[in-house]
Amino acid sequence: MNIFFIPSWYPSASHSLPGIFFRDQAMALAKHYPELKIGISTWGQNEERMLLWARHPFHSLGKVFTKSRNRSSVVSIAPNVEEFHKPTFTWTDKLFEGNLDQIILANDANFRKFEKAHGKVELIHAHVGYPAGYIAKKLSEIHDIPYIITEQMSPFPHEQFSNSTAKTAKRLKTAYEFSVANIALSESLARDMSGWGVKNLTVIPNLVDDVFFSVPIIPMRNEKFSFFSLGRLVTQKGIDVLLHAFAELKSGSVLRIGGDGEKRAEYQRLAEQLGIDSHVSWLGELTREQAAFEFQQCDAFVLPSRHESMGLVFAEAMACGKPVIATRCGGPEEFIDDNTGIVIEKEDIDKLVQAMELMITKVGSFSGSGIRESCRKKFSSATICEKLMDQYKRVISAGM
Repeated sequence: MNIFFIPSWYPSASHSLPGIFFRDQAMALAKHYPELKIGISTWGQNEERMLLWARHPFHSLGKVFTKSRNRSSVVSIAPNVEEFHKPTFTWTDKLFEGNLDQIILANDANFRKFEKAHGKVELIHAHVGYPAGYIAKKLSEIHDIPYIITEQMSPFPHEQFSNSTAKTAKRLKTAYEFSVANIALSESLARDMSGWGVKNLTVIPNLVDDVFFSVPIIPMRNEKFSFFSLGRLVTQKGIDVLLHAFAELKSGSVLRIGGDGEKRAEYQRLAEQLGIDSHVSWLGELTREQAAFEFQQCDAFVLPSRHESMGLVFAEAMACGKPVIATRCGGPEEFIDDNTGIVIEKEDIDKLVQAMELMITKVGSFSGSGIRESCRKKFSSATICEKLMDQYKRVISAGM
């Protein structure tokens, strides 16, 4: 069975973490089902040298002049998984539609290379409705191949589709109109998608690499209770709420924050204004190894998100045996219970203070092995890959 992956974003040399779960899924599927052949199509989705920014015109112009250095490539990352790369510039869809026509051609070139090497593709699996879902729709028309979409967008549809051109929003609609099956990461996301008119929905979460994310053999004994938080430093993640709550804690503790983003400087100023900057560590963008270390060495994980499609970082913390504090923001409340953590309403600083204080006092009552087992039952690679493979077989056998 040949499956062609189109991810809307993907790890790159300049940004190694965004989209890592797309690669994880391909690798896990290939491991559990050696008969699969998976081609992953990339065009520079998350590669800085392929992104042209209107706010940096001269720097972007320099990228255009050095385009000849960007070459197509095929890289084998497992015996039955290959990354097909056709570098193509991307920019805002408000100007010449973000170079979408050339991006579609790049994906078609990758598709043809995969078929030439391995034979006919039986299914295209797009990750996120736009741009990947729309690209899959165009390739489906060209090659008469069915496609499915896994949606990661939070909230759905994202505000960018109301702020962007009408054509872009229409393309998202079109992608879902012609997909033969659609996967949501959570029941909450599935409800939002259904309300927007998306049909043929199945819920399959992202998987957790429970070998990589594991309970530490020798846990660190922290002098002060250590909270760890990880996420993009953007409004969605609620780091401002976390800082306000941390400033009100009566118990002595430290807060370590991993991730980077447009709000970093603003949040650092806020920590200074609240007088907590000496107790907050800003770790920046972490490698997976660094993230796993932080999960393993903290006492508890906390992230008061405003919305999540699933909340993979909570599951990764649980795989490391750590209790979590989350908000009812879409996904986390569906798999976190009293045995694995605390769930509160979003945007509520007082409730977050109470939850953090409670976590400090009762952390010893949580079972690390029990938390990990709860995660493995829901998100292990074997569990998730079986569900994905069942979906692939159903769609292909139905000739959809």
